[in-house]
Amino acid sequence: MKHSILALLCVVGLWACDTQDASPIPATAPASEVIAANEPPPVAEKSPEQDAPKPVRAEVPLYEQSTLFYGVYLNAHKTGWMKVEMIPSDSQVTLRTYLEAKVGGMGKVSRVVLDETRTYDRGTEALVKLSFEQSAETGSVRVEAKRDASGALKLVVNAGSALTSHTVTTAESLSDAVAVRKLAREGTLGKKVVVEQFDPSAMKTMKVEHTLVAAEKKMFGGVEVPFLQIETNYLDMGVLENSWADATGRLFEAKVGGFFTARLESEKEAKRQDYTQDLLVSAVVKPPAPIRNQDKIEELQITMQGFGKTLPAASERQGVVQESDKVILTLRKDGPLPTTPLPEKAAGEYTKSTPFIQAANPQIQAVARKVIGDATTVDIAVSRLVGFVYEHVKDSYVPSFSNSLEVLQSERGDCTEHSVLFVGLARALKIPARVAVGIGYWPAGEGFGWHAWAEVKANGKWYTVDPTWNQVNADATHIKLADGDPMQQARIVMLLGKLSILKVN
Repeated sequence: MKHSILALLCVVGLWACDTQDASPIPATAPASEVIAANEPPPVAEKSPEQDAPKPVRAEVPLYEQSTLFYGVYLNAHKTGWMKVEMIPSDSQVTLRTYLEAKVGGMGKVSRVVLDETRTYDRGTEALVKLSFEQSAETGSVRVEAKRDASGALKLVVNAGSALTSHTVTTAESLSDAVAVRKLAREGTLGKKVVVEQFDPSAMKTMKVEHTLVAAEKKMFGGVEVPFLQIETNYLDMGVLENSWADATGRLFEAKVGGFFTARLESEKEAKRQDYTQDLLVSAVVKPPAPIRNQDKIEELQITMQGFGKTLPAASERQGVVQESDKVILTLRKDGPLPTTPLPEKAAGEYTKSTPFIQAANPQIQAVARKVIGDATTVDIAVSRLVGFVYEHVKDSYVPSFSNSLEVLQSERGDCTEHSVLFVGLARALKIPARVAVGIGYWPAGEGFGWHAWAEVKANGKWYTVDPTWNQVNADATHIKLADGDPMQQARIVMLLGKLSILKVN
């Protein structure tokens, strides 16, 4: 399930903006001295404020030309590298993040690239220009934005070769972008600051809370350096990140959940990659014993641990009961889709066309109508759409930002691509549909793997369908953790490597 690596790329890209004004790593420090590959900077468990080391006064200008390199690790294995830059001028400050990653899945290694540039006016501190591109083998998604005279951002989105224009408002500022550095330079334990950050992948402005939580001394490059730990809470996504910085505000390491790490390294060390991990295999959650004949199971009860505060949502299909640190899930297979007439007009959020679910695109609409043929009811239309997507999209692990039109054209993808194409086609027919993400039982891996599927609404009820597995009526092993909105999907990042199954009834 590739949404997890995308969350890694986006989140790391976000925090990198806070480091681009830091001074570069000393050229004399060998890679082995930067930070050991599996040993993060130690953090004091409890340190009274009066005992905390005083930060060194930073002589480095707040906005300084700089370039830093980071190794990106997935489950303690190198998966990519990142370059972050600050490019100041008399009138503007530009922050750039460039990231390359290689991730294994379905026996294939796929390369994904993220390139983002943000430019701020030094006088007003306003975000005046933004460029965001994420690309993989099947294509790319690109967002270009400029601030107009009214103060709004005018965006042009290029996804699946289709251009769409949008206008958004955001108060993101240069101070927001360097908030982490300012916290570290001030060195006041317990200080908290809430900033804004526009996310081009979700087309929304997020609230982000930074807190300076601890301070200690650590040997680095032969000298004793004060390190400060900053906790970052992406409030709209439910994602927590911990990072470590010196007194100048230079970040040395950041961790998202227990799975993703970015670490300051020399350029040569950051770009070195000797191992590629299979994300799909490494993320499988094993039950005590394999589940047999899953397609025939009408109801399943699973006792799990590791959800913490990120509990799955309860629904008619998915019962959720918390008992101390355990969560008991009762999963029920939906009944057949109702024989109800196809909607005559679009209604509500889940029939809308978006930059990445291009339901209004002529090509998507033409294919949708052709696929359902003479169908006049939702059950038959959905059945034909599921069959078409299952046959049309050839299984291939693609860590890219999914959009319906690109999947239709490339005819390749994993579960996310299958799901986003199905949703685009369903919405083109005015059927309310959305992407769901979570885990589903994977017989080949004898465990629950990260997965995406779809849901359609008929007669006021949501029904679960899975075009990746050719299931018009998805089996009971689908555990939904979030809807398909990028901000909601990102919540799952915090669960990677933490979930365990205690019992299956």
